[in-house]
Amino acid sequence: MRPRELRIRLYDEVLRLRRRGLSYRQIIDRIQSVHGVRLSKSHVSEWIRGIHSPYNGIYIPSIDYLKPSKELSYIIGVVAGDGYSKQRAKKYKGYNDVRIGLTVKDREFAEEFAGCLSKVLGRKPLKPSYSKHRGWFVVEVESKTLYQLLRKPLEMDRLRPFIEHCRGCMAAFLRGFSDSEGSVTTDGRICIINTDKSLLNYVRELLYRLGIETAEPRLHIKAGTPLKDPRTHKKYRTNKDAYRIYVPADSRLRFYQLIGLTIERKKKRLENYLIKHGLLKKAPSQTTPPFSPSLNQLPDIEHNGVYCRGRDLNPIGRFHRLSTTRL
Repeated sequence: MRPRELRIRLYDEVLRLRRRGLSYRQIIDRIQSVHGVRLSKSHVSEWIRGIHSPYNGIYIPSIDYLKPSKELSYIIGVVAGDGYSKQRAKKYKGYNDVRIGLTVKDREFAEEFAGCLSKVLGRKPLKPSYSKHRGWFVVEVESKTLYQLLRKPLEMDRLRPFIEHCRGCMAAFLRGFSDSEGSVTTDGRICIINTDKSLLNYVRELLYRLGIETAEPRLHIKAGTPLKDPRTHKKYRTNKDAYRIYVPADSRLRFYQLIGLTIERKKKRLENYLIKHGLLKKAPSQTTPPFSPSLNQLPDIEHNGVYCRGRDLNPIGRFHRLSTTRL
């Protein structure tokens, strides 16, 4: 059996040639001359009539089929922080051995991540599962293509075209990363912490391109520092140095307007700070402060005129049978 990516390319080519009015014999000869593969007439017939398809059981066959979007950029930002991409140590026949996921205590964060995964992969809406024992929400999906893109350590050179596609994509990446690694204190201070200093410098670069200046990363916690997990109450020592960057006070409103936050408790702290200092007005009819923009409301256009509205992200997945998603 030929590799699936090749069969998908041949399948797309066969349908394209058929739409042009070529006969089965002409299609077979054209495929052989271009790709060096001789297809049988029955094979071509079953593809054209929709009896078989190499797309069955897969949503996006390779990274080449992924399109830049705010949803994909948000996923990249989350996986760069709290999210994970992992491969099973033991493989089982008939099961996908890779996972992309997120484990958090905030429902809205899990739902936003699940919604973005559904749109990017062209799947039915995912619902986070909840662990009563541990008190957190879990979103997990099987996708070899996303795993190849997001396996750690992250290859930023490969990810840059998706992140820097437009201002909306940059803002979405920063929101995903801030939802994962950011915190907002009661006095409105925005702090982003990560063990990868080069990644924080890249975040600083993107913030600067959106008009938000930050200082260089500073040491937050030194490797070997004893800490206590607030959820499990277990004591442990940090394995790596952790660094932090702050969003200055004069850029917090711009951060709120251009990037925003998904997690309710963080968002309300920032809104309360902005209202307190007269930077954000609260409508008289509102009992709670106005929310920052949703992911779909992030800026759509780059200076060079490139649009990114996150529509029709995966036209492939709607026309082929979908496999079961395990959460």
